[in-house]
Amino acid sequence: MKAANLTALLAENPHARRVHTWNANENRWMLAINDALGFAPIGLEGLWQKKV
Repeated sequence: MKAANLTALLAENPHARRVHTWNANENRWMLAINDALGFAPIGLEGLWQKKV
């Protein structure tokens, strides 16, 4: 599905040069798909939560 969406994006907007995506580090399946599609990591974000 992600590959099909990228193909559709380029068909509609052939000048597109970048696509940003994000996933939880625990989501190894989606990270593997992103890797197979040629995505490369450019950053890391940490989030913290405390119940009060």
